Amino acid sequence: MRVSYIVALAIAAAVAAWIVSGQFGGDGGPDVSADAAMPEDAGPGPGIMTVRTTELTATERPRAVRVRGQTEVSRSTVVRSEIGGTINEILVAKGDRVTAGQILARVNLAERVARLAEIEALVKQREVEYSIARSLVEQGNRPMTALSAAETALESASAALQLLRLEINKGDIAAPFAGIIEDRTIQIGDVIGPGAPVALIVDEDPFLVAGNVSETDIASVKVGGDGTAEFLDGTIVSGTIRFVATVADPQTRTFRVELEVPNRERTLRAGLTSNMVLPVGLTLAHFVSPAALVMDEAGTLGVKAVNGDGMVEFMPTRVLASDGDGVWLDGLPEQVEIITVGQQFVRAGDVVQVVVDNGAN
Repeated sequence: MRVSYIVALAIAAAVAAWIVSGQFGGDGGPDVSADAAMPEDAGPGPGIMTVRTTELTATERPRAVRVRGQTEVSRSTVVRSEIGGTINEILVAKGDRVTAGQILARVNLAERVARLAEIEALVKQREVEYSIARSLVEQGNRPMTALSAAETALESASAALQLLRLEINKGDIAAPFAGIIEDRTIQIGDVIGPGAPVALIVDEDPFLVAGNVSETDIASVKVGGDGTAEFLDGTIVSGTIRFVATVADPQTRTFRVELEVPNRERTLRAGLTSNMVLPVGLTLAHFVSPAALVMDEAGTLGVKAVNGDGMVEFMPTRVLASDGDGVWLDGLPEQVEIITVGQQFVRAGDVVQVVVDNGAN
C-alpha cells in the first residue's frame, strides 16, 4: 500500500539523517526524521535550539481500518452416503456446478427392493397372527402373554419394514445446496459403507474475505458494517461484515473479521490475497509531509510538537491515508504545533526557540 511505502521511506531517511548528524547520545537521545538539516540560526543562546514549526488544525475525515486478508469460501461440505452399498450410477464430475437437491450418485437398491416384498408379506402375516391371538385371549382360550408376544412380533416386523423403506429412499445421494463439485471420491462399482464420503461441494456465491484486526481497532468494527476488498489485480469488491470474533487469537492478539462479498461472476477463488478497508466513521486528522514523521526509541511512529511553554513533546500518531504529497494523521490534538525542521536535533522535554512557518507542512 502507498501509505506503508511513505512511512518506510520516511523512516529510512530518518535513520540516514541520524547517522549523518552524528547524534549518538546516551539515554533519551534525540529521535530521528527525514527532515532537512538545522537552520544556520542555532538559537538565541547556548543549549537552546531553534526549530521551525507549523500550526495545524484538524480536519474531519473518514476513518477506516485497513488489514491484509484473503478469500475463503462461505460454506462447503463433504456429501456422504447415508446407507451402504454398491455405487451403480454417478451423475456428476469434478468441476460440475449443481443445484440444491440435484442427484449426485445412486446406490444399488436391487437387494433392498427384493427384501421389501419379503418384509411386507411378513408384516401381513404378523397382523393375522396378532388378530387370532387377540380373539383367543378374548375367548379365554389363550393367556395374555400370547397376545403380548404376537403384538411384539408385529411391531418388530413393522419397524423393519419402515427402516427398509427409509433406506430405499436414501439411495439417491443429493446436493444439500447449490455449488461446484470441488472433489469426487467415488467411482462406479465402489462398495461403500454408511457415512462414506461421496463429493466435496463448495458454495461459490457469496465468498468471504477474512482478516485479523488489532485490539486497538476492533471496537470500531461492527457486524453489518460496509467494507471493500482490493485484490492484487486491481479488482475491488464491496461487501458487508458478517462476523467479528469475540475471542482474540492467542498468538497474535488480533480478532478475526469476515467480510461477505458477492461472487455472481464466479471470478473469486479461495486463497486470494487482498487489502480490506473497513470504514468506521469520522475522525479528526492532520495533513503533514512524511518528512515530519519520527520514531521514538521504542519504535513508535509520531511527530514532535511544541507546547505552550516552548517545550518539545513526542506525540504518537498513526497514518490514516496518503493524499498527494502528504499523509493524514490520526490521534493528535485538534490544535497542534508540530516541528517540521530540526526535530532530529531535539528530544522530548527540551526547551526550544520557535520559528513559525504556516506556509509549510
